[in-house]
Amino acid sequence: MRAAVAETPGAPLAIREVAEPTPGPGEIVLNVRACGLCYTDLRVIDALGGAAMPLIPGHEAVGVVAAIGGGVAAIRVGDRVGAHALFTCGDCVYCRGGEEEACVQGFTRLAGLAFDGGYAEYLRMPADHAIALPDALSFEDSAPFFCAGLTSYAGLKNGNLQPGQRVAIVGIGGLGHLAIPIARAMGAEVYAVSSSPDKSALAVELGAVFAGDAPSVAAELAKRGGAHVVLQTANSLTPLAQLLPGMAKQGTIVLAAADGELLPIPPAFFTALQLRVVGSFYGSRQDVRDVLTLAAEHGIRPIIERYSFDELNDAHDRMRANLVRFRAVLVT
Repeated sequence: MRAAVAETPGAPLAIREVAEPTPGPGEIVLNVRACGLCYTDLRVIDALGGAAMPLIPGHEAVGVVAAIGGGVAAIRVGDRVGAHALFTCGDCVYCRGGEEEACVQGFTRLAGLAFDGGYAEYLRMPADHAIALPDALSFEDSAPFFCAGLTSYAGLKNGNLQPGQRVAIVGIGGLGHLAIPIARAMGAEVYAVSSSPDKSALAVELGAVFAGDAPSVAAELAKRGGAHVVLQTANSLTPLAQLLPGMAKQGTIVLAAADGELLPIPPAFFTALQLRVVGSFYGSRQDVRDVLTLAAEHGIRPIIERYSFDELNDAHDRMRANLVRFRAVLVT
């Protein structure tokens, strides 16, 4: 089969012919039709995956079941499924409680790092991590929901967002452009924070009632009683401090993305506003099912750029330069 292989940290991927996988007990082989490209893949390729190389990256794989291993009864060859790519232990207290994103083995179980991932024509995976795709969603549109959409939805859920509440989405990128319509589908009144006029205009098209830079969004929220939930999807945490005047008391700040900064909130604000700060990572298998259902029922689709195997390195260069709008997808 054809696959893109990371052989050396930071080096371009090599397009190779490699052996097609066969399923073991409790496993399936997925004929990958599309695989989302994520910034986590870049971190694996550029730094994290060195000890595991050579490896096939990719953790947003969707496609058609091509083969089934022993003991698999609930899945048939030909089923349209995607991979919940944190192939967790299944036995720790978190996995048993349906919160496998908190598995004690964590990131070390990610497809595309600990196991060969979806930058290939076929992917071997645990059958119990196969999630059925709604008929209304194409493979290309489904793939980003297995990380970007999942992370956004799980963050809103972990913030306990309720219908009728106000939510501010910080950052209109790969996560944020999906978080806006997802939050709206959950019944929230959505505000979007971006320093880009173009992205602010897009945010309104996607369902935000107001969009702009953090001070202007904070002022608008203050007029309406404040944000009950803030979902941070951008790496920079600076806008959080600027949003504080627009927070409702007992509001929740959810960190779904953050990089290399201290939280810019003076401790006094936590007590004065009775704020909560929640960290959110990825999401569970049930979260994937829920967000796919929302997407199918409410017409939520990612804005994507499509790439072939031969264009993967160009796609990664565009991602490193922050040029992709808004998710890149490998179409096999």
